[in-house]
Amino acid sequence: MGPAAGDAEPEAAAGGGPWLLLALPPLLLLFALVVRQLLKQRRPPGFPPGPAGLPLIGNIHSLGAEQPHVYMRRQSQIHGQIFSLDLGGISAIVLNGYDAVKECLVHQSEIFADRPSLPLFKKLTNMGGLLNSKYGRGWTEHRKLAVNTFRTFGYGQRSFEHKISEESVFFLDAIDTYKGRPFDLKHLITNAVSNITNLIIFGERFTYEDTEFQHMIEIFSENIELAASASVFLYNAFPWIGILPFGKHQQLFKNAAEVYDFLHKLIERVSENRKSQSPRHFIDAYLDEMDCNKNDPESTYSRENLIFSVGELIIAGTETTTNVLRWAVLFMALYPNIQGRRHCLGEQLARMELFLFFTSLLQRFHLRFPHGGIPDLKPRLGMTLQPQPYLICAERR
Repeated sequence: MGPAAGDAEPEAAAGGGPWLLLALPPLLLLFALVVRQLLKQRRPPGFPPGPAGLPLIGNIHSLGAEQPHVYMRRQSQIHGQIFSLDLGGISAIVLNGYDAVKECLVHQSEIFADRPSLPLFKKLTNMGGLLNSKYGRGWTEHRKLAVNTFRTFGYGQRSFEHKISEESVFFLDAIDTYKGRPFDLKHLITNAVSNITNLIIFGERFTYEDTEFQHMIEIFSENIELAASASVFLYNAFPWIGILPFGKHQQLFKNAAEVYDFLHKLIERVSENRKSQSPRHFIDAYLDEMDCNKNDPESTYSRENLIFSVGELIIAGTETTTNVLRWAVLFMALYPNIQGRRHCLGEQLARMELFLFFTSLLQRFHLRFPHGGIPDLKPRLGMTLQPQPYLICAERR
């Protein structure tokens, strides 16, 4: 006689017991991690108000659904000039408006001078270098060196304005080769502006035909866009996704490694024949500081931090000025009736660059769009807001 149907049920239940025991610890761990994440997302007492977010990811989906600056401006109209966002368990406070930003960055600058220890910063620079370093001795040493070097080899020199004028001639001559035909001005502007910073950092400029340097600048530009992507926000909130072989954060890391390798070789080349305490540029000045502090175990000067600092200075000295000029050219072509008016924008080095490049451009060329080619004025998201790619015709006056 075969077993009764009811007799098989205890065996099936008993057979599933080991599998249940094996699955239970991972499920409990997952449950604990979810609860921990949800607790992190609770708004602390006294924290500024802000929009409600989704479980686990908070407001990240909203930043990815539309342009972040548009979304945050809309939230400021609802919650006020100071409000908060939940970036997947990372509590962030957003300041919107001149008064709030000035109070934070000017009147209480030391309180807000630090940088958050985000996984992205740790991965890229180990919280070293200049722009992303923690507020302390390292930041103070590197900032002081950078300010002194830019003053000594840059805007503090009477001859430096002439060097900018020389670069603007190279820039205008390169534009002239298009003979009024449509072209994308981005690469020429980026090369020209970066060369002003290059003179201070490396003591030399790079030709517009230098494909290796152009490739590096393109990588910098791409990383600035990637750094503001939803994928990177998710990486900061859940750094374990770094083990996944795909995602925009992986492209950012790959680009950074390529840039660091290029900068390492470039630093080695420009520091050849260096004479101690007779610096010719930022690289020499940094290596002098390394020599002076080599017996100090607390010193933050290192070859690694030199590479990080150089990369950050190139971005800081190029991206903003480049985008201001690209926006300016776009609006000059869009509103041709106001071409020729000159405005001195920015501060110190940026002021000289913007003024000399822009006015020399308007003096030599009349700017217009190709027929029927008015570009989209919606900005392109990155760490800065840059215009969408557009073609321009520069015709000799």
